[in-house]
Amino acid sequence: MAGVASVAMGLWLAAGSAPVVDATEVVKDLVVDMKYATPDNFLKQKVYPDGARCMLRSDAAERLAKAAETLRAQGYRLKVYDCYRPIAVQWQMWKILPKPGYVANPKKGGNHNRGAAVDLTLTTMDGTEVEMPTEFDSFEPKAHHSYKGGTEASRKHREILRVAMEGAGFKRNPMEWWHYDLPGATKLPVLDVPFTKDTEAAAPESK
Repeated sequence: MAGVASVAMGLWLAAGSAPVVDATEVVKDLVVDMKYATPDNFLKQKVYPDGARCMLRSDAAERLAKAAETLRAQGYRLKVYDCYRPIAVQWQMWKILPKPGYVANPKKGGNHNRGAAVDLTLTTMDGTEVEMPTEFDSFEPKAHHSYKGGTEASRKHREILRVAMEGAGFKRNPMEWWHYDLPGATKLPVLDVPFTKDTEAAAPESK
């Protein structure tokens, strides 16, 4: 465990101060459903703390706002499932499921650990999710962008999301319709900073 801690600390020190922002402050109508703050995920365990927010690098948040603007004009909103993920949480996920392809090896860190990746889908303007080829984190060929099966509506929605996200400067993950990265994300530093709001100072006791 000491080795794990030292590696994580080394990555944190290399990162310096965190250039991440709350994406909801940039995309005001963003729908947030942080799946790993609930048991409703492929791990079947809650690994994020209560109050986990969608934090992204400022440049990623700005690109997300551009995509949201494009989609808004078409009658859609963005709903995020996962954004920045502290490297400490990555170690926890790796302990549960140490399988590359499902969980990024925390020794190197993934793009979520850099605040440079976002998992998301489309909703209607009232926040109702639209049909997609699969559910989130469904690791099967149906989740690939190249999948030609499923309903016409699901393929249409996948394409609308792709065009908006790539038009805003993101790169798609060919194997996951929901996952988009900043270009050159792997060259960015891994971070390990809080993604919950600072606890407000306790009110002074009455005398």
